[in-house]
Amino acid sequence: MLKNIALKEKARLPQLIKRQRFIQKDIDQLKDLVDRIHKLRDNFDTEISFSASRLQSDRWYELRLIDESQLLQNKLDFLTIELRDLTTEITRVSYKKQVVSNKADEVVRRSREDREARAEAALDFIHTNSRLQK
Repeated sequence: MLKNIALKEKARLPQLIKRQRFIQKDIDQLKDLVDRIHKLRDNFDTEISFSASRLQSDRWYELRLIDESQLLQNKLDFLTIELRDLTTEITRVSYKKQVVSNKADEVVRRSREDREARAEAALDFIHTNSRLQK
C-alpha cells in the first residue's frame, strides 16, 4: 500500500512541474510586456504635442498604456503567488513521496528479515529434531 501511495505522488510530480514551467513562461512573458509598456510610456513622455486633437489622442493613448500596464501587473502578481504556491506543493509532494518510499522500503526490508528469520528458525527446528531422532 505504501508503494502505491509513493507511486501516486510520483505520478503527480510531472504534472505539477509541467504546470510550474507553464506559469514561469507566462510570468516571463508578462514581465517582458510590462517592461515594453513602461518603455513606451517613457518614450511617450518625451514627445511634445501642440495641437488639441494630438494632446487628446496622446492622453487617451497614455491612459490605455496605464490601464494595460496595471492589468498586466495584476496578472503578474497573481501568477507569482500561484507559482510560489505551486512550488510549495511540489516540495511537499516530493517530500511525501520520499518519506512514503522510505517507509515502504523499510516495511519490505523488515518483511524480508522476518521471513529469513522464520526460515532460519524452521531450519534450526528441523536440524534439532533430526539430531534428537538420531
